[in-house]
Amino acid sequence: MERAFERIKPGEDPPPPPPELLQWARETTYGLCGGIVYGAASAHYAERRRVVDAMESATKRKHRIWTRTISDVTLHGMRLGSFVSVFSAARLGLEKRRDARDMWNVVGAGMLTSALTGMAIPGGVAVRARGAALGVVVGGAATLPFGYAMQELEKLVPELVAPAAAAAMSEGESRKLDVTEMFIEQVEAELEEYRREERKRRRGWFWKS
Repeated sequence: MERAFERIKPGEDPPPPPPELLQWARETTYGLCGGIVYGAASAHYAERRRVVDAMESATKRKHRIWTRTISDVTLHGMRLGSFVSVFSAARLGLEKRRDARDMWNVVGAGMLTSALTGMAIPGGVAVRARGAALGVVVGGAATLPFGYAMQELEKLVPELVAPAAAAAMSEGESRKLDVTEMFIEQVEAELEEYRREERKRRRGWFWKS
């Protein structure tokens, strides 16, 4: 939040965006793309189950298919994209607030997102309150095993990746040293050749004079 209101003087480069914002944008994009794919698959499956009308013209059928596909892609893309966007923002906000990266951030984000989804149910205040309460229960129960699995996976991945990363880093450093040595040797050879040509040129000028 402090970076959002930071003053940038003329001629200065703007500061890079925070990593949380980049991660939120990436996860929101993934959710939006997932919703688009699900919408396209849903429209295709519904079209396959539809009874073919022999009286329907080819132009009218293409128009109906395109309309159904665009409608499902837009609807499911916006639904899943907005859900993932709120979930990701809540999880990253809890991580920043608690200064901890564990399963409870996922559970809290799931409860908050599900509660907001339950409040979107059409109806009066009582109906929306029951939807929010049900969303809290369902969201917490659904994200608890997911958050635990993510926490254990994050503990397991560094142990498996660290040796491979160290080996790759050492190999990269050795390749970098080899390239540097080759460059130095090439420069030295070119300098030595230039010196020989210069000595030959001077000797030829001396004998001519």
